Amino acid sequence: MLGLTTQNKVSKFASVVIALANKEVDKIFHYAIPDSLITKLVIGMRVLVPFGFGNKTTEGYVADICEFDDLPESLKTDKKKIKAVKEILDLDAVISYDLLQLAKWMRDKYYTSLYACIKCIVPTGISYNKETATAKNLELTQNCVFLNVDPETTDELLADNSTLNDKQKSVIYLLLEEDGLSVSDLKSLLKISDSPVKTLESKGILKIESVRVFRNTIFADNKAPFVKPDLTKEQDAALNIIQNRQDNRPVLINGVTGSGKTEVYLQVIEDALNSGKDAIMLVPEIALTPQTVSVFISRFGDQVSVTHSRQSIGERYDQWKKAKEGLIKIIIGPRSAVFTPFSNLGVIIIDEEHEHTYKSETTPKYCTKEVAIKRAELENALVVLGSATPSIESYYSAKNGDFTLANMTKRINDKFPEIHIADMCYELAEGNKSIFSMTLKDSIAETIASGKQAILFLNRRGFSTFVSCRKCGHVMMCDDCNVNYTYHKYTNELICHYCSKIAKNPTNCPVCGSKYIKHFGVGTQRIEQELSEYFPGVSFLRMDMDTTSGKNSHDKILSAFRAGEAQILIGTQMIAKGLDFPNVTLVGVIAADISIHSGDFRSAEVTMQLLTQVAGRAGRGDTQGKVIIQTYMPEHYSIEYVKDGNYEAFYEHEIALRRQMNYPPFTKVFSVMASSEDEKKLISFMFKLQSLMKYCNRKGLFEILGPTPASISKIKKKYRYKIIVKCVDEEKLKSFIFFCINKLTETEETGDIVFNLTLNPIFIT
Repeated sequence: MLGLTTQNKVSKFASVVIALANKEVDKIFHYAIPDSLITKLVIGMRVLVPFGFGNKTTEGYVADICEFDDLPESLKTDKKKIKAVKEILDLDAVISYDLLQLAKWMRDKYYTSLYACIKCIVPTGISYNKETATAKNLELTQNCVFLNVDPETTDELLADNSTLNDKQKSVIYLLLEEDGLSVSDLKSLLKISDSPVKTLESKGILKIESVRVFRNTIFADNKAPFVKPDLTKEQDAALNIIQNRQDNRPVLINGVTGSGKTEVYLQVIEDALNSGKDAIMLVPEIALTPQTVSVFISRFGDQVSVTHSRQSIGERYDQWKKAKEGLIKIIIGPRSAVFTPFSNLGVIIIDEEHEHTYKSETTPKYCTKEVAIKRAELENALVVLGSATPSIESYYSAKNGDFTLANMTKRINDKFPEIHIADMCYELAEGNKSIFSMTLKDSIAETIASGKQAILFLNRRGFSTFVSCRKCGHVMMCDDCNVNYTYHKYTNELICHYCSKIAKNPTNCPVCGSKYIKHFGVGTQRIEQELSEYFPGVSFLRMDMDTTSGKNSHDKILSAFRAGEAQILIGTQMIAKGLDFPNVTLVGVIAADISIHSGDFRSAEVTMQLLTQVAGRAGRGDTQGKVIIQTYMPEHYSIEYVKDGNYEAFYEHEIALRRQMNYPPFTKVFSVMASSEDEKKLISFMFKLQSLMKYCNRKGLFEILGPTPASISKIKKKYRYKIIVKCVDEEKLKSFIFFCINKLTETEETGDIVFNLTLNPIFIT
């Protein structure tokens, strides 16, 4: 039934979101619900509907169910326009009412389509396959064996049935102890073939059924013995603030590294579980997941599960399904875990809340903290944020009463690491051309001799930063992106870290022919090589994007280091936060200046956060730790405050600069990035956009910066230019941007120009 001729043919109508990422169809479409489906269809289900002039069968999500009187007037007056739902794809809703409301809020907040937000919330992989006209089934089943007789009579059966051989009897005995074994497990345990099972099935003694099984994502070696610790005074005070709060404002725990924030999280979650509620535990890096899972499993057992992007689609679907069916109570994972479909959510905890990985860089470009706070509001849940270095915006919110603040200023072991600043300008003047200062070299030697472990941190992978000719100065650059190649020693190749293009490592300069072409700068591979030269025989592990591409690779590297299989761990920012290694007494930061020179207004904040977090990995056991920070700018305020361990003083310094420069939290920022292969056309378009913006800004509500080339001015053959617009009012800012872009594109041909629009971007370079 594609059209209706009379009103009384149907009493209910479905408001459907079409599963197409196209702004032209970003609206609700109404379909009649046939009598055969009226009792089955619920809000949040997926359906198949005829769509468009050709009535092509298309997938959609039921956003609401309404009466005839609720339909748009155009449909009421012309009932022939009303088409009918063809089929239901699910047995129950795949997205709850509350999460649908969250999706609608996200659509308006992040100026995207409702379907894009729904797609972000539902599990990856479930979709209607238009080619085969089937819905993809991600559920895993296996054949399981069950006894088909009363267990109370089995002894009698075994005694009376002389036709049973020993292998058949062994199957029955095993199933008396473990009823419901998979066929494969039963055969493996008893070392038998299919024959005994099939014979018993034919006699009616056994039955074989297909059973839904869940893929295992947590392994036994992640578990650790649990001993509930006594709380410190500060832990107890923070917990009391959370438990005795008078409202549901988010709580920010500003706790130094090693102060025991995790134990506070655990007790907050325990309170939620005791109230019959569920908990979401967010971590910023996949690398942190194994350690967090180990602690949580030891506390809460099989109530815990984990989800992250390195899992297969089926594994992630299983965790979603278990949460939806109430088979787990706690989920641990990066930002997408905020959408876990718990039906009775009690708390969302965001650890290392300052991390930029909580901001999605793909559509919808959501901020996890904002989404968590909105979801908590919709479901009457609590949000707890934690960090040793809170974001300036979060700490400002706490200072101004929008968040509740709990401070934890002391380490549990009461031993802060000694922090030393190594001035690399001085080292060079003294003749040290190594990437290691003399202080760091000596400290590594002492650490190795004492049987302790060290972490060396550099936020850059590869062997060197760039390859350059010392005669003519030519730098090997990627032709498709205006960035230099990075040299990777193991493959002896030059790799562009933006488009992955690979080039041969030249033996002669391609410009002047000189043989004096050399690697400059430092990468994690370079550290690895120099360590081998200075400390032969010392075992080390490297953890960066190159060594963690495989499944469970993070867990394997960290487990090996925790087990003492290596004395030194070399890594990028994935080792900088949250990890707890009691035997690590030394942390070395190879080049603290990298993030200072990023050119972004958050550069000092990011530097302070990174250095504080990585310094916090030292001395978490019984021995006091030492941290050596190598820098060419020892006087920079972000480094000085790290040395003093004074976050409050850094905040006061930074917030004054933000106020003076009119940057967040005192304003909202919108980045308009545009790209095209035609640079002249792109520049012309962006200056026309700037002129229109200035004309529309006659009242001076907006601050307009640019257009200027992006910090990476060309990626994958496309030039990139940006305009930054600031305004105190977020809604006015968004309306202004879209009005100007839409107005200009009405008269100007855009061609291949692509816009990348971001509200409150983490970085605006």
